[in-house]
This record gives sequence, structure tokens and C-alpha cells, in this order.
Amino acid sequence: MWKIVGKFIMMTLISLIIIGAVIMFAASLFLAKQLSFATRNTLEQERRWAKRNGIWGNLEEYTVSEYTVEGKDGYILHCELVKNDETDKYVIISHGYTSNRYGAAKYVPIYIDLGYNCIIYDLRGHGENEESICTIGNYESQDLLKLIDDTYERYGQDIYLGLHGESMGSSTSLSVLAEKPDVKFVVADCGFADLYELIGTGFKAKHVGFLEPLVNFDMEIFYGWSMKDTHAIKNMEGTEVPICFIHGKDDTFITPDNSERMQQAAGGYTELHLVNNAGHAMSRASLGQAGYEEIVRNFLDKIKE
Repeated sequence: MWKIVGKFIMMTLISLIIIGAVIMFAASLFLAKQLSFATRNTLEQERRWAKRNGIWGNLEEYTVSEYTVEGKDGYILHCELVKNDETDKYVIISHGYTSNRYGAAKYVPIYIDLGYNCIIYDLRGHGENEESICTIGNYESQDLLKLIDDTYERYGQDIYLGLHGESMGSSTSLSVLAEKPDVKFVVADCGFADLYELIGTGFKAKHVGFLEPLVNFDMEIFYGWSMKDTHAIKNMEGTEVPICFIHGKDDTFITPDNSERMQQAAGGYTELHLVNNAGHAMSRASLGQAGYEEIVRNFLDKIKE
């Protein structure tokens, strides 16, 4: 009888282990897919959100032209130039995860006031672009490099070009510095230092930190990319490009220490502005256009001295 009971217990344990393994695999595969294919907002959703929050500005009043650029491996990026007449200064503004070029529109009036033409665009797998794997900063930085090259070819080799990014767009703008592009500055708002670390912290907060290695394994096997390859802090090490870091003090998603550590890794002139009462990607809303513009203006004036 005890043999029968023991055999039953053993079979039950084996069954539970198999079921647990299947559940873990299914959960990790689900998370890998969720991260690799962003649930993206439409242009209209971003427009409505920005208007509700009073940060849309007056984009409709500017001269805007749409065009496309080939990114990494020929992937097509949808772009818009917001024209500022009689200036040879340009800034490429990169939006955050799940957003699109209209999520970057809140920064346009700031740069128009500062005398810049603004290029806003849909990052890989976002906006009007075709569905694609999003690597949350790695392939996207290679797309951005193509966009930088196109900007010089399209608007002239003598232009003055800078970058501005928010969240994923911030880390994308910092990661591209590894390729030594000809850019004069970066304004990096609430970017993350290392994606694997960021996702791991989020998983641990949900008590599923043990899943991260398996999620990353699934990404490599099924989607061809690894979170360990997305790390702005390594890609920007030693750069001499001036960087203005902006981060909300109350950001609990990408905590301010990400910008603090990246500032320490940079080799050139840097500034760090921690914004009171600002959560993730909310510094522009918290400061208002005038307050945010003052930070950027002072930074740009300083690096020209």
C-alpha cells in the first residue's frame, strides 16, 4: 500500500512540476511578445491626450511636411518636418514606448521658439510604421543613425543638428552616440540606463523577477533580440557630446538614478535637472512650456559659449 501511495505522490509531484514549467514557459512567452510588440497608440490618441493635458501647443499653425526615411535594414520610418523659416538649426525628437510622433509634439513649440526646425518621427513598431519588433532602444538607435544621415543629406551638410528624446526615445538618442554621429547636443528626458535592469526591477516589483532570464531567452529564440543589448549607459560612455538630463523626481517607473548614473558615465559637458512633482515623462507638463524651455535654452546657450 505504501508503495502505491508513494508512487501516487511521486506522480503528483512530477505532474505539478510539468504544469508549473508549462505555465512559466507560457507566461514568459507572453511577456516576451508583449515587450517586443508595443501596444501602440494612434496619432489621434496622442493628439487628444496632449490637448487634454494642455501640452499640444499650436502644431497646426506651423508648416509641416511629411516624408519617409529608410532605417535599419530598409525599415520605413514616417517623419514630419515642422518648419522654422530662416534657420539652419534642426532637432530630431524621439518619443517614448507605445507613443508616436505626436507624443513628441509637445516639445515642438519649445524648439520653434529657440530657432530650430523640428523633425518628429514614429519609432520602429510605432505610429504609422509597419508592425515590427521593437527593441526599446537598440535597433531604434540604428534607425536614428539613418535618420541623422538623411537629415544632413536632405537639408544640407552645414546644418546644426541636435537630438531630444523622452523615455525610450531618450535612451535611443543616447545609444546612438556609440556610432559617433555628427550631433551637437542631446536633451535626454527620463531615459533608462539599462533595459535588462529596468525590466528586472519591474518584474521583481510584481514578484516575478525569476521570469526575466526566461523572457529574455524567448526573445532571443522567437524574436531575434536580447534586452541585454539595449543599454544606453554603455553606448554613451566617454562621449564628448553635451547632454542635458531631465528627470521627474517622482518617477517610479524609470527612477531618477538612471539619469544620475548616465551623467557620471558621460565624458563631455552635462547637466542634470530633477523636476519636482513630476512622474514618468511628466516634466514638460509639470514645468509648463516656459519652465521647460528655460532649462533647454540655458543649456543650449551654455554649450555655445
